[in-house]
Amino acid sequence: MQSIKGKVAIITGASRGIGLATATKFAREGASLLLVSRSEPLLKEISENLETMYSIKAVAVPADLTKPGEIEGVFNVVKENFGRLDILVNNAGRGIFNYIENGSPEEWKEVIDLNLTGLIHCTHLAVKMMIPQRNGHIVNISSVAGRIGIPGWSVYCATKWAVIGFSESIRKELLKYNIRVTVVEPGVVRTEWGENMPEEWKTQRAAMCALKPEDIAEAIYYAVTCPDYVSVNEILIRPSEQER
Repeated sequence: MQSIKGKVAIITGASRGIGLATATKFAREGASLLLVSRSEPLLKEISENLETMYSIKAVAVPADLTKPGEIEGVFNVVKENFGRLDILVNNAGRGIFNYIENGSPEEWKEVIDLNLTGLIHCTHLAVKMMIPQRNGHIVNISSVAGRIGIPGWSVYCATKWAVIGFSESIRKELLKYNIRVTVVEPGVVRTEWGENMPEEWKTQRAAMCALKPEDIAEAIYYAVTCPDYVSVNEILIRPSEQER
């Protein structure tokens, strides 16, 4: 396995859950980090703590990834602070429970703009930095919901199916530049994810021995530390008791 010590990684949605666990794992292994989230005070605290604990550089960039100008700003900061980019973890995402007859164009747009359009835009800017290096790794966080349709989560499912298709397409495009692409599809993870979630869903999740964010972080770390000749394209990871 390769070391990520000294490599530069952008992690979106880094203030909690899978993003925070991944940032902590990468910092422990010596990577330099650019952490992105809308939660400015929390993100700043996290970056300072990681720098102190692991003697690495961690830059906090508060940004709303539904806004193209703010995405551009993130990549300007990574260029100014590091001058290169080795790993992008597209983790930021949002799910709003609603049946299709009760939704609205504004709600759908919020989910699509973050989960899909923002992810594509971040990837676009990342590969423009990686191509001259002839090296890099894109990790896109999808979901089990990118494989099955789930009532009440139709728009979320649509974005996660799209992330899987997008990831496989760019994998083929970027082969010639030695840029690897991995899509990770978690099942139930014990995080704060999900808005407007019915009590029934919350109860089921609480009763299950769900995955921890650290489990997903370890899967991501495995993918990005494989030897250059190994391309881990897809990781589907569920709790042992999760049927679908």
